[in-house]
Amino acid sequence: MGLRPNPEFRLFVSASDVPPAGKEVVFDADERTLKDLARRFGIIEVVSLSGVAKVRPYRKAGLTVEGRFKAEVVQSCVVTLEPVHQTIGESFTQRYLPEYMIVPDVPEVSEREVEIDLEAEDAPEPMTGNGVDIGEAVAERLALALDPYPRKPDAAFEALAEEPGDAPESKPNPFAALEKLKKNY
Repeated sequence: MGLRPNPEFRLFVSASDVPPAGKEVVFDADERTLKDLARRFGIIEVVSLSGVAKVRPYRKAGLTVEGRFKAEVVQSCVVTLEPVHQTIGESFTQRYLPEYMIVPDVPEVSEREVEIDLEAEDAPEPMTGNGVDIGEAVAERLALALDPYPRKPDAAFEALAEEPGDAPESKPNPFAALEKLKKNY
């Protein structure tokens, strides 16, 4: 999760504004934000984006965000280029710590196998200043949830049929030129 200098969806929560019991943040992206996100994702339109996030303290100086959102988007069909409407619903949990508290996970170099636990929690992300930008976290997850190959239900790719006269009668042998060179030597 990289830090964007000018995020399209900014919803910043300062760590000092989060009580020990946590804080709930309800969001509904405005029209300008929706247009900016559509441009960022390279899609036709983000129709709506709304949700809720629960922000709680994490390890004294950090924050945990448990969020869920729903979005409606319009993408171009990869076959016909016609608009394809999609509803996306996602939930996520992300932990944040001040940058000075994040220790890079550098594995020891050895010849033994490395096991990866797919069920393990993600490593904490660095905080933005003294808080977290929930809007950017939501935008990143929305980008990951977009269908990379949107397709209308009835769209089918059909190869162009070749006419009998389109193909050459016989293909030239690529080794014929080499054979001529060989005879000249």
